[in-house]
Amino acid sequence: MIDWSLSRRGLMGAALPIAFGFGNSAQAAPSGAVATILAFCRAGQARDLETQMSYIPENGIYHNMPDAPIVGKPAIRELLSGYLTNSDATEIIVKNIAEAKPGLVLTERVDRFRRNGKWIDCPVMGAAEVENGKIKHWRDYYDVLFLRAQMS
Repeated sequence: MIDWSLSRRGLMGAALPIAFGFGNSAQAAPSGAVATILAFCRAGQARDLETQMSYIPENGIYHNMPDAPIVGKPAIRELLSGYLTNSDATEIIVKNIAEAKPGLVLTERVDRFRRNGKWIDCPVMGAAEVENGKIKHWRDYYDVLFLRAQMS
């Protein structure tokens, strides 16, 4: 299994370039739906909200379980913008990524946020449905109690 790692840095300091390791030289760079998800994350690392939003269709859905789904491009823009303003640094460590079936990308990640000098880690399992190069439905599953305990 290929293990891609990437990180997204926050406001403090320049974004680091993402380097992808593909195991051996015979393996090709990701394409299709996996490439879309990785590009979305790269844009997040660059803190480029406009590029991130270019991957979201007008009727897109962004669903952080167990919260209610965020529906529509304007609401998703507000959510993603909040991630940029509510922390001074962010890392997204993709441990594993796979296309389970055409257009369905699964990611095992650790999302890290630095707020007030303290890092908060959130292990996440994500499922994203990609259609025509757009993320039509993003779902993240995580332990909200574990996350809240770190924030107190």
